[in-house]
Amino acid sequence: MADELRPALPDPTSSAETPSRSSPRRAADGYDDTVSLRELYLVFRSGLRLILAVALLCGLAAFGFSSLRGRTYTSTAVVQVVQPRVSAQPGSSLDVSLSTVLNAGTYGAIALSPSNLTALAESLELESLDELGHVEVTSGPGPSSDEAITVSHVVKVPATRGAEWAATVANAWASATVAAARELLVAPFAEAGGRLAADVAAREAAYQAASEDWAGFLAVDERDQLRRRLESLVDLDASRLARLGEMEAEAQALRARIASLREAGEPVAALTAELAAVEAGAQHLREELAASSRLAAELRSRLGELERQAAELQRRVSTTSLAYFRAAPAAAELQLRRELAAGAVSVAIPASVPLEPDPRNMGVTVVAAFFVGGLAATLFVFLRAAVRDPGAA
Repeated sequence: MADELRPALPDPTSSAETPSRSSPRRAADGYDDTVSLRELYLVFRSGLRLILAVALLCGLAAFGFSSLRGRTYTSTAVVQVVQPRVSAQPGSSLDVSLSTVLNAGTYGAIALSPSNLTALAESLELESLDELGHVEVTSGPGPSSDEAITVSHVVKVPATRGAEWAATVANAWASATVAAARELLVAPFAEAGGRLAADVAAREAAYQAASEDWAGFLAVDERDQLRRRLESLVDLDASRLARLGEMEAEAQALRARIASLREAGEPVAALTAELAAVEAGAQHLREELAASSRLAAELRSRLGELERQAAELQRRVSTTSLAYFRAAPAAAELQLRRELAAGAVSVAIPASVPLEPDPRNMGVTVVAAFFVGGLAATLFVFLRAAVRDPGAA
């Protein structure tokens, strides 16, 4: 009876087994994704052999690849580019304004253009572009600005071609690219120079023609002679006018004497003849003065025409000479600026023959491959444990 009244004690075995039997129910109700450090450690330890095997295989593969990879030589040529800025105004009748810009991107496009590389291969007498090796254009050394940049021509060739071949290709490539860049820079100057040369030639021809016309006019210039003739004619007319005045006064006196003699009844035949001679002389002087006046008018008209021609020819000489002497210095200045623009691109540091092959960095490559392979294998191990069915364990 006492045994029936004692409370029943829980069975340790049954209570221990209860959570395990109820865990599937909790898993069905809601999945518990909490992971402990012990579980992570156990997963890592269970896959440690796979991780080490994969890491070792990657390291051995990197070692084999580095060992089998051929040795190379690298040579570099440095080119300096100075940005040209051109702006000139030599005269009011001529305006020259040119501006050309060559940046690192444009220079790199020129250097790596198929036409430039093909011309380089032809100059080196190569059958294909592959024989040039690996070519690359990089910025530097040194900082770049809007006024100047530096560009490096990097050439990497197999060790079988030799170190001198790397330097030869780098220098030839840099020289060919510099020549192509110079053609790009001087192209606007060449076009403007051609037009300016034609303009200067036309102005010079006009100036020469005006000078020849002026010289031809001076060869037959009669202005001084006409002036002297006018001066002498004026002097002669003055003497004629004085003589005419005297003769008119004499004729007046003779008329008075004749009148008085006639009143006295004396003969006047001699005085009448003398008066007729004086009046005839006066009339002749009047005719000469009239003819002289007409001649003076003709001489003045001729002199005025010559003065007009002289002024026109002098104006042409002055205008054409001013236009020519303003344009002539501009042509010389443009040629100078063209040469300066061509010299803006130059090889600053020629490529030298490398003394040793490029380092392989085998240790760094193997260690990097080992760690990369280990990390990849570790990631695989944890992903495999994450997607594994719990019941399969």
